[in-house]
Amino acid sequence: MFVRVALDLPVDSTFTYRLTGYESYPPEIGKRVIVPFGKGNRLKTGIIVDVFNELEETEFTVKEVFDVPDPFPLFTERTLELCSWISEFYCSSFGEALFRFLPEGFLVEEKLRIKLKNVNFPLSPNEEKLITLLQNSSSGELSLSSLRRKLKISNLLEVVKRLSKKGALEIVEETKRDAVNRVTYLKLTGKKYGGRSKKVLELLNFIAQREEVSIDTVRSLGFSRKTVKKLVDEGILEEFLRIETVPFRPQNLKEKKKVVLTPSQNRALSEILSQRGIHLLFGITGSGKMEVYLQAAKEVVERGRRVLILVPELLLTPELRSRVEDYFGSVGIFHGKLSRKEKVSAWISALTGEYSVFIGTRQAVLLPVKDLGLIIVDEEQDSSYKEQKKPYYNARDVAVKRGEVENITTLLVSATPSVDSFKRAKEGKLFLHHLKERVSALPLPRVELLDLKTEEKRGIFTEKLLRTLERVVKGGEQGLLYINRRGYYSKIFCLNCGFLVECKNCKVPLTYHKSKELFICHVCGKKYRPVYRCPKCGKLFEFKGYGTERVEEGLKLLYPDWKIVRLDLDTVKDPIRGAEIIRRIKEGYYNVIVGTNIAIKGHNFPRLSFVGVLIADLLGGPPDFFSSERIFQSIVHATGRAGRFIPGSAIVQAFNIDLPSIRYAVNYDYSSFYEEELLTRKIFGYPPFKLGVLLEFQIENRREEGELKRFYDNLKLKLRSDFEFPKLNPAPIPKVSGNYRYIALLRTDWESVIEKLKKLKNSVSTVPKKFRVKIDVNPVRIS
Repeated sequence: MFVRVALDLPVDSTFTYRLTGYESYPPEIGKRVIVPFGKGNRLKTGIIVDVFNELEETEFTVKEVFDVPDPFPLFTERTLELCSWISEFYCSSFGEALFRFLPEGFLVEEKLRIKLKNVNFPLSPNEEKLITLLQNSSSGELSLSSLRRKLKISNLLEVVKRLSKKGALEIVEETKRDAVNRVTYLKLTGKKYGGRSKKVLELLNFIAQREEVSIDTVRSLGFSRKTVKKLVDEGILEEFLRIETVPFRPQNLKEKKKVVLTPSQNRALSEILSQRGIHLLFGITGSGKMEVYLQAAKEVVERGRRVLILVPELLLTPELRSRVEDYFGSVGIFHGKLSRKEKVSAWISALTGEYSVFIGTRQAVLLPVKDLGLIIVDEEQDSSYKEQKKPYYNARDVAVKRGEVENITTLLVSATPSVDSFKRAKEGKLFLHHLKERVSALPLPRVELLDLKTEEKRGIFTEKLLRTLERVVKGGEQGLLYINRRGYYSKIFCLNCGFLVECKNCKVPLTYHKSKELFICHVCGKKYRPVYRCPKCGKLFEFKGYGTERVEEGLKLLYPDWKIVRLDLDTVKDPIRGAEIIRRIKEGYYNVIVGTNIAIKGHNFPRLSFVGVLIADLLGGPPDFFSSERIFQSIVHATGRAGRFIPGSAIVQAFNIDLPSIRYAVNYDYSSFYEEELLTRKIFGYPPFKLGVLLEFQIENRREEGELKRFYDNLKLKLRSDFEFPKLNPAPIPKVSGNYRYIALLRTDWESVIEKLKKLKNSVSTVPKKFRVKIDVNPVRIS
């Protein structure tokens, strides 16, 4: 028998292996295998993508599978189909797509030790060499790599497997083994067991009453491994492995309050449940979108299916989890901060149907949830759904594709849908449900737009903003100040000679973090000890700009009696600490929250009545065709945090108050913004009217720029009938981690797009090895 195996390699090939019957479990498509690879036959983890009985003659030696370690497949055939689509659309290899989603706890590194046990049978010459070497070692064991060096046996793995099967050797996984929790169980074979000692009879009767018992339980009763082995060897007991999971305990189960949906919520719920396909639930902030999708999930679960809910940020998981547990009890969790063992456990729990509902971040989009009936993508417009490692997939789009492949409903949810989703809704390519009123019957916060060029202010705070904040705190309510920059100062330079303090590896200004007393690069993460004098002229540096630390400190100086908390990546990096901050905000412990994007996503703060957006112009990030969308969405989400349970208001400060995206956002004019944005993108041929593909090249030496541009020009000649090629230019961030960056946004019509992307991928693969290249299909920002 033979299997075709996908490995985590940047090549499109799969690899054929032979099975000999020494494996733990029979092969199936989607199962994990451990196979030798390369000249050194190093062990690698692979996934079976095909099983067949006959192989045409080949000039290559077909190697043997080392092990099939799991009783069940880790991927379904539909999931493999999805990974194939991901690899084609996002220009990666099939193996790279598969292993981007498989938890690393399933990977086995070759750090094995071979331990001598009992040899009581004739040996072949190679077996004898191996056994002799182990007998001569001081401990009776050697590493597999050491055996390779000393024996020079071409079929060493086969010899080791054969001797292990016969009980002569034990294979011990030394350090980074997989994180699968395998538990040995015992059961009776049915063979008569009379004439045993009283103690052994007690054990056998104990197992008979329970049908099967774990080896740990047997040991706890005082029976040795030797006793158990003897009963197994005599055929009285049978050993078998079971893979067990670590359950997720409910957080704080509360009695579920009965929720009465509004007529518009009920209408949306009914339509979502009655029409299978892609749905967009578009509702203003506070309109009860979560209640609608949780009711939809409840209905799906009652029909015997399961639900996967995706969220963009880890910090949103505890709050959503608490709400979901009110409906369903225990729920499964899957995100990047889980341990290796927890991720493996969650993956297996999904396969076995242990939970009715799973919540996860973008990595969970291909979680193999058994009998999946509904996928929910909350905050579908969020850029955090875009993966930053190859393949550069967008979890929202993969969720939509998964819904199509599995013939189930995918529900996209947002207060500010992406321009892409809004266009598809207008064209009738998905079902649109619009919630236009808040469930609390309170109006949206009244928003005042202030010009930072003309308003009286203290530092970054306008007097009107401070007066409003004072009134809010005095009334026992809370305020939130939003600025999407971490750190203290965002720019350090010399006023005398113009020297700018930048990262040595990246051509970007360093940010001063006062709490850590460090200059930090927000691109590569490199940290520097702060210096205060210019290395060129010796003058003292000027420190300018604002980040959350400076805003927090400025408020504390003005209002020393207030309790102020910072909510940004620096304070919530630890999920436990982040959850504690959120809890205390909800309990009303803090008067004012100072936060970045993390503070305005999906949280419901009961006492929050005021939001101040400090510098709205900065919310667009690097200037590209997404900037207006980012500004509009950020302002709407930020101001929408206020007044959900009590009357609220907001102030938006900006230097350019006439910017259309700002004007539309403060007036909650969704329709005008989307119509104008779509018209602009149509005129200039930007996504979503055409597919955008961001090509990024990196070179170590600027002298190679000419050679790079010649390669790009040849690429343009080869593919000009398929793509529009602009000029290759230095990136907005021209240098990262010591490499110079050059980018070009290619565009193409959507017709035959997979074939075009295949051509692009194959053509780009001929790039000289000294150049690094990245193909980012459907980018969410250009920086």
